[in-house]
Amino acid sequence: MVNSGSLCKVTRFLVKVSRSKLTLLPFVVLPTALFATSHFYQSSRSYSSTSSGLSRMSPQLVPPAGALPRWEFPSAKIGEEATRIIESTNKFYDELVEISNPSIDNLVKPYMNHENSIGLMVNQLCFLQHVSSDKEIREASNKATELLQNFEIETSLRHDLFLQFDKIWKELKPRKEEFSHDEEQFEIYKFVEKCHKDFVRAGLNLSEEDRNKVKDIKIKIASNSLEFSKNLGEQKEFLLFSKEQLDGVSDTVMEQFEQVKDETTNETNYKVTFKYPDIFPVLKMAKNAETRKTAFCGDQNKVPQNEELFVATLKLRDELATLLGYDTYANYNLEIKMAKKQSTVFKFLNDLKDKLKPLGEKEIGILKSIKEAECKELGVPFDGRYYIWDHRYYDTKYLKDNFNVDHEAIAEYYPIDSTIEGMLKIYETVFKLKFVEEKDTAKKNVWNEDVKQIAVWKMDNVKTPVFVGWIYFDLHPRDGKYGHAANFGIASSYIREDGSRSYPVTALVCNFSKSSATKPSLLKHNEITTFFHELGHGIHDLVGKNRAARFNGPGATPWDFVEAPSQMLEFYTWDKNALQSLSKHYKTGEQIPEKLLDSLIATKHVNGALFALRQLHFGLFDMTVHTSKDVASLDLLKLWGDLRQEISLVENGGQYTKGYDSFGHIMSDSYSAGYYGYMWAEVFATDMYRTKFAPNPLDSSVGMKYRDIVLANGGLYEIDDNLKEFLGREPSKDAFLKELGLQA
Repeated sequence: MVNSGSLCKVTRFLVKVSRSKLTLLPFVVLPTALFATSHFYQSSRSYSSTSSGLSRMSPQLVPPAGALPRWEFPSAKIGEEATRIIESTNKFYDELVEISNPSIDNLVKPYMNHENSIGLMVNQLCFLQHVSSDKEIREASNKATELLQNFEIETSLRHDLFLQFDKIWKELKPRKEEFSHDEEQFEIYKFVEKCHKDFVRAGLNLSEEDRNKVKDIKIKIASNSLEFSKNLGEQKEFLLFSKEQLDGVSDTVMEQFEQVKDETTNETNYKVTFKYPDIFPVLKMAKNAETRKTAFCGDQNKVPQNEELFVATLKLRDELATLLGYDTYANYNLEIKMAKKQSTVFKFLNDLKDKLKPLGEKEIGILKSIKEAECKELGVPFDGRYYIWDHRYYDTKYLKDNFNVDHEAIAEYYPIDSTIEGMLKIYETVFKLKFVEEKDTAKKNVWNEDVKQIAVWKMDNVKTPVFVGWIYFDLHPRDGKYGHAANFGIASSYIREDGSRSYPVTALVCNFSKSSATKPSLLKHNEITTFFHELGHGIHDLVGKNRAARFNGPGATPWDFVEAPSQMLEFYTWDKNALQSLSKHYKTGEQIPEKLLDSLIATKHVNGALFALRQLHFGLFDMTVHTSKDVASLDLLKLWGDLRQEISLVENGGQYTKGYDSFGHIMSDSYSAGYYGYMWAEVFATDMYRTKFAPNPLDSSVGMKYRDIVLANGGLYEIDDNLKEFLGREPSKDAFLKELGLQA
């Protein structure tokens, strides 16, 4: 998820899990040389504290004084800071509305400077609820976020401030041409245009009575979304299975499960949480169909308290759209996306569904035959069905049996630290950057001791490196932490009043398994893809070159493009040379054998139609609920299950589950009526990679051009124009259709 704008809208977080086999593309996305030098073999074979292979600081690469954010936030200070920001901002806006002759110099520039300057602190206060180990801090952050969100809503509905911008916009609007010849002036013009449009979309041209209704609705929606997210982050539900029930699950995974003694039977059970490192291996490996069914349904039905929040939010959104003069919430939210209207989105999704269905049916047929053969082998009756809880298991079995893909064996070549080092070298090569981890504990300042703090430098000229900003890696699960994989943009770059450039701050928050006493954290291939994807969002955050923070980073672009830059970088995780360069066996230090890599790469499009159809289920569910004018009559349970069965081609087996209670995207202002954006953005991602990068993935000249045209321009210019400049032609969907197997 990514939110952009002022105050809490400045808080942007991308939530995207990689395009792994049938992994929910959450909730951001997702959503890149070659020499790994660190060595994990230790005589003691203890891996509980592996060291990083990232570069250390050198005298030539010392970040500027004062560039590093501080993270000392006692719980009491969080609320105080939020209140201080609200009070000082209110006072500042009160002064602006008193200006009798508002202009660019006396209103627009001060407004922009203020918005720029408060972004870091606001986002830090809101971010802590997702990552702090201290429950009091998480709760304080949650309360501060609610305060700041409500204040942002109030500000967006200040009619007196709107009237000031309206005066300026009416004066500027006819003069676009004269502002177009100077980059700084053009950005000012676009800033006023954007602010004015935001005010209008917030209902500032409505009567006072209706404006107050809009305010009440938005506050309720924001509160519901915050509570929904909190419930997901704080959930501690789990399942208990016996060792027999978990037959097939690897010893490596079994080691990570907490063992629980049943006091009645004195039997040992294994605690399986709904965190990715626990639940996914059970769904992929457990031979017992009842175990898989229990695990799937349990995961789908977690956080039941979220359903009430979801339904209430759908009703509120419909009310909001009606008040603002739109026939549906979808058309309201799509107005500022590339697609523009719901009919375009439905056509896009349904066309893909129809084209993919024959391929999906063929894939289901193959998997069903595997299930039938296994049932016969085990002496279990085969009922001719292929259930939703079957899919991860038989998909994994098919890959292993037919392509000799053993993801556990492959993961042994990708210990997390050396893999990160290799990945960063790819990004360094392609984008002319340098990543330097701060290892000095006296200089390091993070929210948790496990977090890596990394300074980033632009190396266009190696003799004069330019400090870019900070990126943090928070990679492992812990209680209360955000449960998916995401990039959180904490501060966008901007030009200060004195003309100097500020330094952006961004964070990758993931949930990879931790190192154990016997081995380091080992990354599955889909987790490597996740990392490449999320770091792509991080780079987008770091390289923005515009003057205003609101025009920099992924959140500045239309939401149905926001995933494209990171999806483009996922292609590197299917490139043989790149994968080999990242590999280093955790015991021997050897690179991965070509045979293993070849078998993995050969699977890229295996069951790809079923993966895409699953994404279309999410997208069409999202669009259906956000185009309904009678939310009360929606049977969400049936809609979710029936759409999944119809589109994804896997059967429910009479089990209707509530996956929408943990479908975080749908509660986001940006991803609601917007989940289609993952597939939409992939059109551009595939076009960019196949056209420009595929011939030579490590070509720095292409990477720098991409960095400076597509990423650094953020949302200042039209995305279509940026793409046309980078590609040298209009964007095309041909590469995307070919990638899906729908075009020769």
